[in-house]
Amino acid sequence: MTPRRLRQFLALIEHAHFGRAAKALGVSQPALSKSIQLLESELGVTLFDRRTDGVVLTAFGQLLREKSRRLLVAEEDLRRDIALLAGGDIGALKVALGPYPSVTSGYASIARLHARHPQIKVTAHVAGWREVAHQVATGAVDLGIAEISTLQGRQEFTCELLGEHVGRLFCRPGHPLLSQKRPPTLAQTLDYPWVASRIPLRLATHLLPATLGCAGAYDPLTGDFVPAIEIDVPMQIVRFVEHSNALAVGNLSTFEREFLAGEVVPLPLHDLPLRTRYGFIYLKERSLPPAVEVYMNEVRVVEEEICQREIVLAEMTSAAKKNQG
Repeated sequence: MTPRRLRQFLALIEHAHFGRAAKALGVSQPALSKSIQLLESELGVTLFDRRTDGVVLTAFGQLLREKSRRLLVAEEDLRRDIALLAGGDIGALKVALGPYPSVTSGYASIARLHARHPQIKVTAHVAGWREVAHQVATGAVDLGIAEISTLQGRQEFTCELLGEHVGRLFCRPGHPLLSQKRPPTLAQTLDYPWVASRIPLRLATHLLPATLGCAGAYDPLTGDFVPAIEIDVPMQIVRFVEHSNALAVGNLSTFEREFLAGEVVPLPLHDLPLRTRYGFIYLKERSLPPAVEVYMNEVRVVEEEICQREIVLAEMTSAAKKNQG
């Protein structure tokens, strides 16, 4: 039951026909047929029912299909770990980033990593936090940086908390909520569409009321808050705010340039206990390549710098409120 034979078994499932599977594998049909027969002989069961129009999995074949993918991933992991240990090469970085971590520390840390180690090959992309966890679980990436509260109870993961940044609502200068004598309430903000990535159940149930008005809606399957304007690239959120009464969800570092330029204004809310809770996600049983460990160190440094910068920006916001008062 070799990895090669298991791959041939999976290819036959995919194509459901010896001729088509053999062509895709680049082997002769008799060779593929013999390989499957040897696999069945070794296991002592029939894996496929042969028909004139193709093949159909038996119950034994269905069981092997479930197990074989895991066996092949384990074999790939073993070969990968041996190569890393034998070569001592810093190698490659494969990372999946949640929307907000991507614009806080994710991409900035990749830039710093590449400046120090230009030989590293980098593959990075942005996805929702559930997709990030899925990519880590399947081995598509070595590391994820995303919301970790939803992964409680998932024993296959190691999670390390990174960012707990204070979330705020931002609007354009001249927004109706800024013309009031008193600071706006959370209930008043629900009269306007919110622009953000979806907010996880952890935050939605503690932060928002049952009725969301124009701000968005709850996902009936997951309980997530889905904003009226759902966007996966936070760096583009401000474009929706500039010429409308929409409210953007983010933190001071996310919109620092626009905030300092006076293009957006943080709403002076006192009842928005919103904090990000994202971190590293990786498999417990899988060794991290050297490039990933170096990248993680860069992220930690950037996160600390962001936290210090947000303290300064928060002080500037407080000073601006006092001047307006």
